[in-house]
Amino acid sequence: MAKYNLPVDKNQVAAQSGVTLGPDTTSRQNGSVGGEMVKQTFESFGKKK
Repeated sequence: MAKYNLPVDKNQVAAQSGVTLGPDTTSRQNGSVGGEMVKQTFESFGKKK
């Protein structure tokens, strides 16, 4: 259950980046997905003005 309704989807961002999320993926790759989610979230907030 999601705590927040973010404008981006983790699995969609991972697919765009070519990363398969999970325990067999490096923490750097998993972290890059989170970083890209933050970037896209802030970009979407900037476009609403």
